[in-house]
Amino acid sequence: MMALESTAKIAVNVVITAVAASALAQLLPYHWSQQVKLREISTEVKLMEGHVNGLQVQFSRNFDPLQTKSIMQEQGYRFDPNQRRIVLMNPDRLEDQQTESSP
Repeated sequence: MMALESTAKIAVNVVITAVAASALAQLLPYHWSQQVKLREISTEVKLMEGHVNGLQVQFSRNFDPLQTKSIMQEQGYRFDPNQRRIVLMNPDRLEDQQTESSP
């Protein structure tokens, strides 16, 4: 009787072990694919954090009262009256224009 009981216990344990191994074999590939997706998402999050930090710096600069004049000069063509405009010209191009205009 005890041998029959021991054999039944062993059989039940073998069935439970087989079921657990089968479930684990099905879950491991899913786990690995989820880990790959998680790495991709964390990489994208790091990129977006850098982008957001840049936008926050730009936002705080745009609303800084001390930067108002420089921002207006960058975005428009107005200059402070105390500044002089400097126009850079290519001397080779000037010579070409003068030779073309003279008959």
